[in-house]
Amino acid sequence: MNNKLLIDLYKRQANIIFAYLIKCGCNNEEAEDIVQDGFIKAIEYMSGISDNNISSWLFTVCMNNFKNRVKRRKTLNKIIVNWYELFLKNLHDNSILDEIIFSEKKEDIKECLNLLKEEYKSLLIFKYELNLSYKEISLLLGISEDIIKTYLYRARNKFKEIWRKKYE
Repeated sequence: MNNKLLIDLYKRQANIIFAYLIKCGCNNEEAEDIVQDGFIKAIEYMSGISDNNISSWLFTVCMNNFKNRVKRRKTLNKIIVNWYELFLKNLHDNSILDEIIFSEKKEDIKECLNLLKEEYKSLLIFKYELNLSYKEISLLLGISEDIIKTYLYRARNKFKEIWRKKYE
């Protein structure tokens, strides 16, 4: 791997990994540290990493670092999902009732997401919270786009099933 590839990778991936770590419960400083540590490892192991696998390798290194930190501290902030924030921001009438409904829906979504398998939860966050394309998710995880589409289909169906059982 050359320096230009590393710089391109940083421009493409750093914000995505940072945003995902925030959604997983990291604070800003911790997420910055994890991303920085990941890129330091990428620099250290430049010669041993295939150019084709660098995105998924970097994501895996960062996620392993995050999981190790969580194990050390034994607590994990719950995922913060802001799916309904855009809806709320676009409302012209921000009455107290609207805010209460928004808050309740947000909590309901968090509860359902936390009942999903980790892979499904991650994919839903990548696709709908971070607005990544199938191709971007594929590159990030090192999995083919077809498999990403299949897993996302299953994740959406499982989310719907959990939602219906809890709220309908």
